[in-house]
Amino acid sequence: MARQLRLRSNAMSKRPLLKRFLSSRRGNTALLFSLSLPVIVGTAGLGVETGYWYFKQRELQTAADVAAVAGAVEKRSGGDMSLITSTARAEAIEHGFVAAEGTIDVNAPPASGDHQDNRSVEVLLTMPVTRFFSKIFSNEEVTMNARGVARHEDGGQACILALHPEESGAVTFTGNALTLINGCNVMSNSLSDSSLIVNGSADVTVPCALAAGGVSVDDGLTLTDCPEAQSNVPPAADPFKNLPEPSVTGPCLALPAGNGAATLTPGRYCSGGPLKGDKHFSPGTYVIDGANFRINAGANVTGDDVTFFMTNDATADFNGAANIQLSAPTSGTYKGVLFYGDRDNSSTSNKFNGNASSQLTGALYFPSQDVEFLGNFSGENGCMRIVASTIKVTGSTDMNADCSGYGLNDMPLPGRVSLVE
Repeated sequence: MARQLRLRSNAMSKRPLLKRFLSSRRGNTALLFSLSLPVIVGTAGLGVETGYWYFKQRELQTAADVAAVAGAVEKRSGGDMSLITSTARAEAIEHGFVAAEGTIDVNAPPASGDHQDNRSVEVLLTMPVTRFFSKIFSNEEVTMNARGVARHEDGGQACILALHPEESGAVTFTGNALTLINGCNVMSNSLSDSSLIVNGSADVTVPCALAAGGVSVDDGLTLTDCPEAQSNVPPAADPFKNLPEPSVTGPCLALPAGNGAATLTPGRYCSGGPLKGDKHFSPGTYVIDGANFRINAGANVTGDDVTFFMTNDATADFNGAANIQLSAPTSGTYKGVLFYGDRDNSSTSNKFNGNASSQLTGALYFPSQDVEFLGNFSGENGCMRIVASTIKVTGSTDMNADCSGYGLNDMPLPGRVSLVE
């Protein structure tokens, strides 16, 4: 009985305390806070999670954009689809994409959008993201998607291209050079601070002059399409890098040295010359094996549909007082190529000189050798191209862009790569 009285007494004593707590403003606040605390913590958690998702989405978008640009750069360089894909994939992984968890699709041209053309590359990325607080509401997987599209622009065509990667003055216009180039540009792949030089009394007019390194030009350079000479541009691809070399076989023949008229036939020439008087080259491929292909003053040298392959350190040396009329084939393996220097030749110089009526129609291609262009001539209708390790122009020439009718291939220059979608 006494115990029951004590319990009743305790209960009656607690009622005023509970009553006071419920009637207290601080008590109500504490109660409401306790009841709402899970909601507050959950909301804060969802806010943090949403911010994390936003960060991961931006990271994935950056990876897609960078991958698309890398793929477009590779495409601009002539890479095939497998190389474009591997390059884009590597850049995406470098910038946060986890290949083991997500998917990547590379399309060139893009499968959708406003730039479904052969200069554009599309990268599509998907990645799952981890749920934290939102697991309370759903266990469904959250997948993020990102899409990037990059495009390389048309950099135009080149008439003169130096391939050396580091030589100072890889392209140089100097002396009394009077050069007019219509519709195609001058490019040096050298990374030197003075990659392209115009100085002295040279007078050069060209749409654009570009260099992978720096430029050193004076007021002798006139640009018709670009506001100034462009430096630090990507190197141009060798337009003849896949051209096969002729086989060096057959007996060694000698170039005729006398003044008498002679007609030469295709073959392997290992010695003889210099050429004098009237000399005519019949159509075909001539291998100049270790000899000095020299044309003396007063010589009259002609030949259509001919290619001269210079091997075993053979060089060309044309005198300015000679009359030279040579043109490359307009079809076949060596179409448009008049002179072709062996890629294994040592770094020797080839000198081309001639009078105002001389014409070299076709490409002068010397990937491992230098070209000194001393003459006052070009090709028929201005259709001559020079691609060499280094190029020095001190004579006068006039070149034009439209030469497809003469068998000359395009010599595209790299244009800017930018994100377009």
